Amino acid sequence: MRAINRNIKWLGQAVGMLAAGLLSASGAWAQVPALLVGQWEMRQISFLAERAVPDSILHQMDNPQVADLNNAIRAGEARATVDFRPDGTYQFILTHAGRTERTETGSYSVQHNTLMAHSPATEAGSSFNDQLLTRLTRRTLVVTFVVGPELPEVLEEVEYQRVKP
Repeated sequence: MRAINRNIKWLGQAVGMLAAGLLSASGAWAQVPALLVGQWEMRQISFLAERAVPDSILHQMDNPQVADLNNAIRAGEARATVDFRPDGTYQFILTHAGRTERTETGSYSVQHNTLMAHSPATEAGSSFNDQLLTRLTRRTLVVTFVVGPELPEVLEEVEYQRVKP
């Protein structure tokens, strides 16, 4: 009888570990902060430099495309929303002048205040990967990330406001 109980216990543990592995791989157990879950609407995009940068970089920080998007958002002509779901998936939609300009779906998790995201259908990967959660409250989400080699030592900061939980 003891041998049967041990075998059943071992089998139960093995099935439990297999189920946990499958759920983890599917994203069902993703590390998702409760405050992040919900729909967020972009409010503003900014560039930040922690110290003085050369004029050539300052000129690049004055990006006309970003300025146009910021103006369109303020005027209500453009809308960028991201819906972070509790199952570790997200959907991002950018509309401008009534047209959908970009749609992105993928999976995400948060590790050490850093948003990690993956979007297999998006050519360059996820727009949200490797972004630092600078501020996360019930109503405000601010993320920052390194712009890239074209603007060394410059961060991009994006502010979102919660639309719905």
